[in-house]
Amino acid sequence: MAIYITRNNFLTTSENKIHLCFKTDKNELYRSYPLIKDNLASFIDNNAFDFNNKESIIFNPTDSSSLNSIKILGLGEKSSLNLESLFRLCSNITYSLINSKSSLTSFDIVLPKIFKKDEIEKILLGLYYGHYYFDKYKSKKMELQNLNFNIITKGINSSNFDKLNEKCSQIIDGVNMTRLLVNEQPEVLSPKELANYATNIGKSKNITCKIFDEKAIVKNKMLGIWNVGKGSAKPPRFIHLVYKSKLKNKKTKKIALIGKGMTYDSGGLSLKPADYMVTMKMDMAGAGCVMGVFESLSKLQPNNLEVHGLIPSAENMPGPDAYRPDDIVSGLSGKTIEVINTDAEGRVILSDAIEYANRLKVDEMVDLATLTGACMVALGNYTAGLFSNSKKLTDKLLSASHKSCEKLWELPLDEDLRPSIDSNIADVKNSASTRYGGATTAAMFLQFFVDPKIQWSHIDIAGPAYIDSKRNWLAPGATGFGVMTLLKYLGI
Repeated sequence: MAIYITRNNFLTTSENKIHLCFKTDKNELYRSYPLIKDNLASFIDNNAFDFNNKESIIFNPTDSSSLNSIKILGLGEKSSLNLESLFRLCSNITYSLINSKSSLTSFDIVLPKIFKKDEIEKILLGLYYGHYYFDKYKSKKMELQNLNFNIITKGINSSNFDKLNEKCSQIIDGVNMTRLLVNEQPEVLSPKELANYATNIGKSKNITCKIFDEKAIVKNKMLGIWNVGKGSAKPPRFIHLVYKSKLKNKKTKKIALIGKGMTYDSGGLSLKPADYMVTMKMDMAGAGCVMGVFESLSKLQPNNLEVHGLIPSAENMPGPDAYRPDDIVSGLSGKTIEVINTDAEGRVILSDAIEYANRLKVDEMVDLATLTGACMVALGNYTAGLFSNSKKLTDKLLSASHKSCEKLWELPLDEDLRPSIDSNIADVKNSASTRYGGATTAAMFLQFFVDPKIQWSHIDIAGPAYIDSKRNWLAPGATGFGVMTLLKYLGI
């Protein structure tokens, strides 16, 4: 399955037309079809179609052998154009073709004259994003067809369009890598298998990969990762990916992207209830996001970048050697952690990765983790929580998320809550003494391990990383959340 997208100035011979129209574009639409404009106008008027945002209608000409259908997608008023709505609208185009199992494969998509690079980028990303479905384990496959879209626009020339189109395709390659990993069943995607994916990415130009197996993890005193993972028959791994562009300048920053890689989380000895265990294959979505970013970097090959991808990966299982509540864990930093709840394991493995990033002396550090249900309670399923020790880094990430149509919302690091993770017998507890502010106390646990001289942000993606409910613009399951935001943050 693939999507092929080209650009043209005028309508082609494709039998199927899709028009994206503002309210003021009605007459322009009619002028595009001089032979059937009266019938088209009557059809629109009779159906009270008003070109409102998210409104759509399909006209099937009866007196023209050259046309199969004209689909009109309303955009509302020009002043209220929303890039997120535009992205979802175009994702719906391709995803609806999957759901309907339509035999149509070739389309002209006509854009408003005012659309330039930013709008066209969202259209391209949306079309690629919607053309996805995870059917690996279905007996009857979706058998997605190759789709051909010809974008009718004068808002960008052919050369720049081709470059933008290739870039968008490579970005979505990374998003789909994340989706694949997060959707995969945990029997297959063990820490070792996740490391194998990273090793393959590490074969790409300007990328290297170093894998720590269980022996190297212990030897290097990454005992947060080791203690969480030792209860499983599938031993833990630590992954260090590096992208270094050949062209760098004095302003090139060293950036660490850290992804929580719990390939399955049963809760360990603090066992989750059965209903809460379902979908815990997605507890490695932070790691999946980092892997997706590197998949895109391997193809995009941007200049002036040094990015380190750090992934602590383990399974949290109640095996005979599982770590226990009341254990004291001392990892790479040498700081001690009192284990209150073995189901608060993600922050424990991340503590080692954060200290590893400290020792790399990075300029900026961003970690992503499906860390707390409390963040989902606060923000819902579609928005990630952002915590940071740097206003500058916060602003960069919020701007990147807005441009990428992925929702981030800043939440506080509240010093009044800090005492709730103090321990009487260790440096810090892995679970707070209060159930209130759970996303904040988890973030403050991570902050405890960050070198204060390093700009750091934590993104809690527990809500938007995996959504099993049906939506009309993307497949249920893994969303690939975070890849587009991080790439935009990196300047891509």
